[in-house]
Amino acid sequence: MTKKQAMTRAGELLGLVGIPDVKQRLTSYPHQLSGGMRQRVMIAMAISCDPKLIIADEPTTALDVTIQAQILELMQRLSEELGTAMIIITHNLGVVARYATKVVVMYAGRVVESGTSHDIYENPRHPYTLGLLSSVPRVDAKIGSRLDPIHGLPPDLIDLPPGCSFAPRCRFMIDKCLEETPDLTSVGDLHESRCWRAEDLADVAPAGTR
Repeated sequence: MTKKQAMTRAGELLGLVGIPDVKQRLTSYPHQLSGGMRQRVMIAMAISCDPKLIIADEPTTALDVTIQAQILELMQRLSEELGTAMIIITHNLGVVARYATKVVVMYAGRVVESGTSHDIYENPRHPYTLGLLSSVPRVDAKIGSRLDPIHGLPPDLIDLPPGCSFAPRCRFMIDKCLEETPDLTSVGDLHESRCWRAEDLADVAPAGTR
């Protein structure tokens, strides 16, 4: 591209991600843009070469809730309009519930559960997934009620213990968990869990998730 063509294309991309007054913004410095605008510029850069896949690692970090929603809606719209697949890496379970089609839960570098968002929220089959859902604050919780945290610390990834990596923190642990690492096995259509007691968890779910 010539410089003129590049500026024209940059303007098109900024307009596509919803940045107003494109001509002025093309000559702006990062410190002259808000956090939400800077995030939109990053998205414009990401789609500039028409990728088949975008990996967004914590795309809403440091943004307020309103801007988070705008950015996520934008990413979802662009994914549909451009036919681009998107992987979102996040610890925000609200983002997962609203925007993800398929969910992969990881612990200590391994997939411990995968399935549709409906599977993960309505029928979790791994103790770590259950722990994540139980530890989320709820607006309908009684005043004075306490969160249910996951006790203990993550393992040393350089020196993982034998068996299931989550076993030392798991309230469903049995002796086998400390000795043998379970495989990722099917617990339903498109739903898999890496847990020896996955079937026993079928009727266990955090309050309010069903």
